[in-house]
Amino acid sequence: MTSLGMRIKQIRKQEGLNQTEFASKLGSTIGALSRYEIDKVIPNDVFIKHLCRVFHINEDWLRTGNGEMYLALTNDDKFSEMLGELLVSEDDQIKNIIMKTMELDDEDLTIIHQLVDRLLEKR
Repeated sequence: MTSLGMRIKQIRKQEGLNQTEFASKLGSTIGALSRYEIDKVIPNDVFIKHLCRVFHINEDWLRTGNGEMYLALTNDDKFSEMLGELLVSEDDQIKNIIMKTMELDDEDLTIIHQLVDRLLEKR
C-alpha cells in the first residue's frame, strides 16, 4: 500500500508538475512539499483539503488510498472552473469571442455550436 507522501507525489507527477510548480500552486514551499512526499512530515488538514480542492482529488483516496484518485466533475463544475480561469486571463481574444457570442440568437448559437464541434473533431 502506498503512503500519504507517495500519493501526494503521484498527484504531482500526474499533473505534470515539478516540486516548485506544485508547491507554488498550493501556496506552499518546496521544502514543505519535499518533506510531505518522503513522509518526513504529515501535512495538516488545511493543506490536504486545499490540495484536494485545487486538483479535484478525492480526499478519502489521498488520506487512505481507497477509492478513485480524482473526483468526477460535473459539467457545471468544469464550466465554473473555466469561467474562473477566464476572469483572470489576459487573453482578450477569447473574452471578445464570448462577449460577442452572448449577443447571438438561438439559431446563430446552433450554427456556432456545430462549427466548434467540427473544429474539435479535426484535432
